[in-house]
Amino acid sequence: MKIKRFLDKDSRGAMAKVRAEMGGDAVILSSKNVNGQVELVAAMDFDEKTLEERLESSLDSEARKDSVHNFSHPLDTRQSATPDVSNEQSPTLTDLQRELGNLRGMLETELAQLSWKDMAGRPSVKAALYNRLAKLGLSRAICGAITDKLPAVGDLETHWTKALGMLARRVKVMGDSMLNEGGIVALVGSTGVGKTTTIAKLAARFVMRHGTKQVALITTDCYRIGGQEQLETFANYLGIPMIVATDGPQLKAALDQLSSRKLVLIDTAGMSQRDVRLYEQFATLKSVGYNIDAYVVLSATAQQGSLNEVVQVFGKQALAGAMITKVDESSSLGAVLDVVVKNDLKLGYVSIGQKVPEDIIPARVEYLIAKAVELMEMEAEYADSKNKNDRVTRSIAV
Repeated sequence: MKIKRFLDKDSRGAMAKVRAEMGGDAVILSSKNVNGQVELVAAMDFDEKTLEERLESSLDSEARKDSVHNFSHPLDTRQSATPDVSNEQSPTLTDLQRELGNLRGMLETELAQLSWKDMAGRPSVKAALYNRLAKLGLSRAICGAITDKLPAVGDLETHWTKALGMLARRVKVMGDSMLNEGGIVALVGSTGVGKTTTIAKLAARFVMRHGTKQVALITTDCYRIGGQEQLETFANYLGIPMIVATDGPQLKAALDQLSSRKLVLIDTAGMSQRDVRLYEQFATLKSVGYNIDAYVVLSATAQQGSLNEVVQVFGKQALAGAMITKVDESSSLGAVLDVVVKNDLKLGYVSIGQKVPEDIIPARVEYLIAKAVELMEMEAEYADSKNKNDRVTRSIAV
């Protein structure tokens, strides 16, 4: 058996190195973070029985982890506004859980890939369906899970309709409850995903329904140049208050002051998912004694690996759901839908353009699936057109 370690900045890069050197039959034995990088230990010429035992052991460990987690948290933490620091996990346990989760995800991906290789070797409706789902931007795991539930024979278009229905049932949405009922809402996420503009759109929509006396804004962004000024401009235009709160005591004081408001929107500082200051931000939101619904903002233009990493890190904030931005700038919706489905996140709102307040809508499953298909077809047309142009260019050159 040949065993070797591979290092890269993320799991995708490390997996690419494994496949380049050891081929598609290599087996991932372990995964962990080393000095900010992902380390994979891979093997080839493996014994199938040993691999099966290792897979079962890993999945059993994950199941035991879930069982312990559920037993340790029997009550809904939203019932109490006071954070319970006794439930916070040690860094060692958190790292172990993350490693197990990463290993499980990679094993599922590898198994899905093996299944696809076997399927691709036999011309069938399933293979064509799998290929079409992959063009949506979905991961191998989701493509395989959907394809496996459909027969290998039959009409492709009929299967395609059924597959889209199965995908639609996996996407969870929240409706328009935030703008109807209010609450204390914080938007979290990476730099540049559109949190501030999304807050402006939501605030404007709320003002149109409930008036200026029922909504207020808070910003905790003390890092980005011009961040506070941008939100203040929106607030002044709408005629609603905006308060700057850079730490826990200031945030609590601001929430106390705005307690009569039906909706309070909190704009947090955009940070990389690898920024150590994120944990300070999480601690600030937890320390104020209020029930704050945190939504992670996901850009539809981001790559799937980056989106997965963002959700894993920001998910430590106990997310109420997610919002999707920059749909108008994206060439695919599959990646962001895949991440939302795999992480069981409910979708609140979707930003579909730059205009305030028009270009934001409550997430609707039928819209998201139809848009994903539309973008896939547009991308296919663009690729066909580019290929034709390339052939013409080559013929002229000859």
